[in-house]
Amino acid sequence: MQRVLKIIVTILLFIISLSIQLFIFNNMSLFGVKPNMLLISIIVVSLYTSIYSCTIYSFFLGLIIDLMFGGSGMFTISYTAIGMLLGFINEDYMKENYFSIIILTTLSVALFETVQYFQSMIILSSYVSFFFFLKQVILSILLNVVLVFIIRFIFGKIIEHIDKKQNRIYW
Repeated sequence: MQRVLKIIVTILLFIISLSIQLFIFNNMSLFGVKPNMLLISIIVVSLYTSIYSCTIYSFFLGLIIDLMFGGSGMFTISYTAIGMLLGFINEDYMKENYFSIIILTTLSVALFETVQYFQSMIILSSYVSFFFFLKQVILSILLNVVLVFIIRFIFGKIIEHIDKKQNRIYW
């Protein structure tokens, strides 16, 4: 029962993060940077699940984005690679350590933004100054770190509540 509830909560996070990204964050920016709620949800899911669950979650998230917007498969590849990497790293990291969450978020955002930068250079043949790209990555990291802590707190409380409720059933 506990596993089923965690799967349902993860699916709800999937739907909510997709909706927030599409309807709210795509229409606003802070200093020219849009928060990436989808990447944030992958980071949060990696903190509470296994490498396989995180990879599957990130694959479907990327696939849906590519299908919705007619992408070239880059979102599927980027999100799956990031999900797999985070799942692999999180097996060894302490999930309660705030510093490790900052490092994971920084690594994820930098990797995702770099893939997007090279995609725009190669596929779209548009060139952006490296210093502008670097400024955007730093701002994106700062914004996404704050959002990761907020979403992690909410998601963590829900998972903690599910675990406590399940423990009360057996005792």
